Amino acid sequence: MNCTDTHPTHRQRSQIIWGVTLIAFGVAYLLQRDDDAAVARLWQYWPWVLVAFGINNMLPPVEGRRFVDGLSQVLFGAWFYVTMEGWWGLTFRNSWPLLIIVGGLGMVLQPLARRWFPRRQEEQS
Repeated sequence: MNCTDTHPTHRQRSQIIWGVTLIAFGVAYLLQRDDDAAVARLWQYWPWVLVAFGINNMLPPVEGRRFVDGLSQVLFGAWFYVTMEGWWGLTFRNSWPLLIIVGGLGMVLQPLARRWFPRRQEEQS
């Protein structure tokens, strides 16, 4: 989907999220510039950027497809963070089937979400 197809509100929120993300990483690097190990540990939080963009896609005004895509992004970011942290014994090696489940869930929810979220007027014409 190119930028001309998105709602102006989504573009503004995306720009704000990117800006806040860059500011946060810049400040974190600046504060930790003398501690290489601390800077390396910052990368463990990158999945939260995916979660933020997923939440942005789920906020109104939204259509069904965008909502399900946002939900998939949130779940993927959460999976990435959980496996990187090793919570519940999950690793990349033993939890990758969860991604197949998320993909299938997205395929099932797409048609259902179209019923729950009416299309915007400018998209119908």
